[in-house]
Amino acid sequence: MAQRKGVSTHQKGKWGEERAAAYLMMKGYRVLERNYRVPQGEIDLIASKNGAVVFVEVKARKGISQGTPLEAVSPQKVVRLSAAAAVYLSRQPEAPKGCRFDVVTLGPDKNWMGLAKIRHVENAFSAGGDFNI
Repeated sequence: MAQRKGVSTHQKGKWGEERAAAYLMMKGYRVLERNYRVPQGEIDLIASKNGAVVFVEVKARKGISQGTPLEAVSPQKVVRLSAAAAVYLSRQPEAPKGCRFDVVTLGPDKNWMGLAKIRHVENAFSAGGDFNI
């Protein structure tokens, strides 16, 4: 008898990014890019609000055995995000009013409907790697 395959890490990531994008849009953000990839790194979501560009890292967790979602944003990840953001900004015809790095986490806690609780940390870290959380 064949064993059922579980949901892949890629599928879980897509699910988390879709939920995060929907959440940000409900908060008045406009999603500009999803999974922006350049050789320097990848940015899960790029959004805008009030003329500012927001680079968003999305992290989802079912449990905390591997740490909290925020702990999963390593200094190395921040360096790659910063480098990818610099490339994105260099390719824009007009300079934005500002930019920042946010983190959207899903879980491991659940909300009253049994869905992964969403937390949006605005300005979570600077391009230099200093964490604000």
